Amino acid sequence: MRDRAGILALLLLLGGCEKTPPTTPAQSSATSPPAPQDPSQLTPSSQCLECHREAHESWQHSHHALAHRNTGNPVDAEAFAGTTLQDGPAQWTFAGGAAQPEIRWEDDRAGDLSPKSGSPPMAIGTTPLVQYLLAAGDGRYQVPDMAWDPAKKEWFSIYGEEHRHPDEWGHWTQRGMNWNAQCAYCHFTGLRKDYDPETDHYATRWVEQGVGCAQCHGGKPEVPNADGCLIDRSSSFSKAQWTESCATCHARREEFDETFTTGRSFHDHYGLALPNQPGLWFPDGQQLDEIYKYTSLLLSRMGHKGIGCTDCHDPHAATPKFGDAAVRANALCMTCHASGQDGAVIIDVTSHTHHPPGVGGSSCVDCHMPKRSYMGRDPRSDHRFPRPDPLLTKELGVPNACNDCHSDQTLEWQIEKTHEWYGETMNAVGRKRTRAIDAAQNGRPGALAQLLDAFSSEEMDAWQATLLRLMEPWAQDSRVVRSANVSLHEGGPLVRAAAAALIARRGETGPLLETALADPLKAVRLEAAWGAFEHLPAQHPAIQEAEAVARHQSDQPAGAMRMARIAIARGNLDVAEQWMKKAAEWDRTSPVPRRDLAIFLNSQGRSPEALEWMQKAVDAAPENPEFHYLYALSLAENQRPADAEKHFQEAVRLAPRYSRAWYNLGLLQAGQNRVDEALQSLRHAEQTDPSSPDAPYARATLHLRLQQWPQAQDAAAEALRRAPDHAPSAQLLRDLQQRR
Repeated sequence: MRDRAGILALLLLLGGCEKTPPTTPAQSSATSPPAPQDPSQLTPSSQCLECHREAHESWQHSHHALAHRNTGNPVDAEAFAGTTLQDGPAQWTFAGGAAQPEIRWEDDRAGDLSPKSGSPPMAIGTTPLVQYLLAAGDGRYQVPDMAWDPAKKEWFSIYGEEHRHPDEWGHWTQRGMNWNAQCAYCHFTGLRKDYDPETDHYATRWVEQGVGCAQCHGGKPEVPNADGCLIDRSSSFSKAQWTESCATCHARREEFDETFTTGRSFHDHYGLALPNQPGLWFPDGQQLDEIYKYTSLLLSRMGHKGIGCTDCHDPHAATPKFGDAAVRANALCMTCHASGQDGAVIIDVTSHTHHPPGVGGSSCVDCHMPKRSYMGRDPRSDHRFPRPDPLLTKELGVPNACNDCHSDQTLEWQIEKTHEWYGETMNAVGRKRTRAIDAAQNGRPGALAQLLDAFSSEEMDAWQATLLRLMEPWAQDSRVVRSANVSLHEGGPLVRAAAAALIARRGETGPLLETALADPLKAVRLEAAWGAFEHLPAQHPAIQEAEAVARHQSDQPAGAMRMARIAIARGNLDVAEQWMKKAAEWDRTSPVPRRDLAIFLNSQGRSPEALEWMQKAVDAAPENPEFHYLYALSLAENQRPADAEKHFQEAVRLAPRYSRAWYNLGLLQAGQNRVDEALQSLRHAEQTDPSSPDAPYARATLHLRLQQWPQAQDAAAEALRRAPDHAPSAQLLRDLQQRR
């Protein structure tokens, strides 16, 4: 089949699971960050008490201070008073009291894994829930999905009615709930994961449990001040730097290393998740999955204007300034919106809300910070500060806060009221952007034109980056090329990273790629490095940097696949296969590592094994058209046309606009001399992808076979219209003209 090379290419594209106005690369590096410190050398908070008593007293009862602790305290007595409960197929027992707490888990689905029991040595959190750890050997700890609700005094599953299978990556016994990699950093001071990929062993260490003084303020223990203070008071951090320090935990992000300290750039140590990733945010930027707030702030007008965490939150108590009651009474919001401070829009609350004081809808947070619960019972406010828009609810299904109170009213009533009250001030830019994102994520016709239009009027770095990343399928389009090239030089950190990914994806090897590889920020360099990985020499600094990141992440399936990619590039195929099989074992129900292993084995001429692994990928995701398509290609290459056709047909049934599946189905039918069916399939391919010349060219060759000269000429001309440099179509037209 024609797409055989395309299958192998998929493996080579694998990657890896608040804000000031954007800065240029030059501005980003204008202030040199402090030298990297070893977080394990930072000072415990108890040493700060003597001189900083007020801050210490404010901090010591905060969620930061109580983020992690040892068990065996009186507070654990009720949780382990002796309870047995059933959670779907699993049975849990909690007993032993505060002195000797014990957790026991049994699940018939788990085979040799069950039963599992132990005494939890440590606990995460205080309210609204507490999670307890269990040791699992090799230095690792796992976090059971049953959590304790101290208010209701009951155990509950953080997954609700989702009873995860013990083979799933996200089950509590698997790597998705591994404490060392997934939880510990954000609940400790000076934590080092210390994972050894050769032995699959952790030697995790830390300075103190909980988020202490030194985690945010940093320290310089090797050069104490004259008064013995270990904090380097010569460092003065900006609001943006403090916010990026908060973001290391309050963000959905990919971790590159463990060397961040306050004052350094977030983007030099983490890759930030954005709404281009489906399932994390609604297309208008409202929180959907657990995203921990920072991205949402960057997507807001407030974040764009420079509002950061400490503008609204007490940094030591980790609570809203003035208290929750003042927030409900709008006192916090009005510190800016009454005076226009920091560029805020001046608002008269009563006329703006159209709700009298004291009722629902009169508080700013009712409409602009709607809550969504995570981990079963942890409601969190949306820091995107969305503007409720019932019209987008009607069009795209995004939530709106009006409906939270007025669910008894129709959407038409809500739309009428918002138009009556706010008219044309409803955010036209936001609506255009939301519609473009929804179109791109759902594969609707005209999506690229909508993305480009939204991008041209977008001011915010995070949204610009989101729109650019959604243009990835059109990386070769001249308009996308132009946007990416300009963005690499003029954009903020997130935009430059998105531009670097596009530039590398399109196969750029010249000065633009080198500019991205030499960017001051690691997030940008890594996007370029992973995108151009196979085109760079093994000793290139960007490759060395990428390998260090892969090793840091190699305790998870995505990191294992990156290690495999590095091994392939260096010709260590046995090592690559080992890493891929590790990823498949660590994520037993995911189709992705099975697909990629099949592609790899196929490239090595091991077709029977490749077919087995691709079948496993299809079995793991029977409703995903991509895996049926790839399996069909493999079956066709192995001379099993009937089976191949069955899976091509399933792919287009699941995704009627899957152009490449229609195209290859047409080629398969043409190879069996089923010309009428082939022509029909190829026309489907043309209609669903109006930019590719492949389907009209293939149709032209079929018309030629049938001696249908005019139809062959029209089809070849269509292919050239789509791609003026398509040599096979040009040659076919010349042959037809000579024939005449």
